[in-house]
Amino acid sequence: MAITDRRDARVERTVAKVLDAVRRLLRTEGLGSVTFGRVSRETGVSRTTLYRHWSGPSALIAEAWARVAPSNRVPHTGDLAGDLVGLFIGVRDVVESSTMRRSLPALLVAAQRDPVISELHARFVEDRRAPIVERLRVAVAEGQISPDADPELLVDLLSGPIFYRQLLRRAGTSDADVRAIVSSVLASVRVRG
Repeated sequence: MAITDRRDARVERTVAKVLDAVRRLLRTEGLGSVTFGRVSRETGVSRTTLYRHWSGPSALIAEAWARVAPSNRVPHTGDLAGDLVGLFIGVRDVVESSTMRRSLPALLVAAQRDPVISELHARFVEDRRAPIVERLRVAVAEGQISPDADPELLVDLLSGPIFYRQLLRRAGTSDADVRAIVSSVLASVRVRG
């Protein structure tokens, strides 16, 4: 048992070392830099070992990417606008991080061609959206926003400007911008009394 524990600890250290290297490459050079040859050179881990744990660079990228995103828990304080502002400031911070700036455009392109990356992308987006959609459904149930409001569309309206500004305009989004986005979107679905 102790031998297995030692081996498992060694394997875990190797996996952690590899994933750290992949995250560093994604942050500094982008998606195209992650190849088994490059990761092997960066870490000293053989390609054979890499293939033992991951089917290819796409699977390695998928695992590293999945571990890079912070928690997406949405607070429920009763202050819907405040909850959403806090959440979308966090989204903005991730979108504007060096890892995302360098990797997201290539990830979107790769998702069109590579089934592993496509699945990663779909799962990542759904995992990010689901808690926000649920928070908005609760807001509808509590009468904070109109019962005709579509929570899925509201998530698009809240997150769209942040991604648009970063990916197309190459512009940052300030905290004040996030507050204005949330305010505008919520104003469009406020319960009229």
